[in-house]
Amino acid sequence: MRLHLVQGSRVEAELVTALGPESGVIVYRPPFHRDCGVPRAVCQFRTPVTDVRAIEVPHGNHAGRGALIGAGVGGGLGFALGLAIAGTQYECTGVGPCGGGPSDAVVVSATTLVGAALGAGLGALFGVGSPAWRPAP
Repeated sequence: MRLHLVQGSRVEAELVTALGPESGVIVYRPPFHRDCGVPRAVCQFRTPVTDVRAIEVPHGNHAGRGALIGAGVGGGLGFALGLAIAGTQYECTGVGPCGGGPSDAVVVSATTLVGAALGAGLGALFGVGSPAWRPAP
């Protein structure tokens, strides 16, 4: 869970005791991946309910959003790269081999699709590590 305190800070925590409408104090400890310098069994913090502005709980992650953003950025970069590559192809002068290469449209399309796919994959990877939060019920 995540506590938004009245003073403006935000604390990620694991609830130690049940929290109900009659609770006056929230007893929590840092998440498993954080160390507080003492044995985990005794590492507890107490915060009065009046000092807490909001409580949020994790709700999935941002993999889908990251994939969409990554696809847009990667596709845009791939499109720009495709235009740059297509612009460097020379016209046939009659000297040496001519033709047979991909058309400009194929080059731009291919680099755009590859860029979008790579961007979507990277964006999804970044998004998986970013939890989504929603207000506690």
